Amino acid sequence: MADKNMDDYSGPFDPGLRYENLSKEALVKLLREWGIAVQLVTRAILTAVYLKYGPEAMEELAIEEWRGASPIYTERIRRALNIKDNDVPAILKSLQLDPGFVHQFHDTRYEVVDDKRGFFEVNHCGALVDVEPMGEENVVRVCHPVEDATFVATMRAVNPKASTRAVHRPPRKRADETPVCRWEVWIDEDAEPGGEAPITQITRKMSAAKFEFDP
Repeated sequence: MADKNMDDYSGPFDPGLRYENLSKEALVKLLREWGIAVQLVTRAILTAVYLKYGPEAMEELAIEEWRGASPIYTERIRRALNIKDNDVPAILKSLQLDPGFVHQFHDTRYEVVDDKRGFFEVNHCGALVDVEPMGEENVVRVCHPVEDATFVATMRAVNPKASTRAVHRPPRKRADETPVCRWEVWIDEDAEPGGEAPITQITRKMSAAKFEFDP
């Protein structure tokens, strides 16, 4: 049986290994690698679609992929970490834990003004580093329609009356311009609640969406 608090897996193979056997430091390393794995899977899928069907199809898939999954995994993360509120701080907490913002690969910063308003900004974006060599048209495609559709879907999983807008975003005027984007987040209590996208409703029926871990 594996020891508790393992800092790595350099010892003998253990068929009964569980995450509980790993130390905090090992789990943090593994969590970062899982975050990069999410990015790699997404890049591989979107690149394959881009090469076979073109940029418009890639854009459509990117929106549906994240809009389908992010409201559901946001709800799951909130339950797992007991984030019960539905105000702007709760939205920003969820973004801090979002697998789309991989720690270090993205340098994302957050600011709470009050319960109804706040900001987040990306000081460094690994995704932008990938797409900038592909030209301004592709930067706009990724940083405008994709983010507009997917960020709001994630936030409305916390509060259906939440909205967001870009204060500024790429294309960058200079290669070293930071933060690369900044977003305002607010809750309008008088607004009509945002509805759920059809792709999210379909995704909810999948086994991964409904799976419950043993405590």
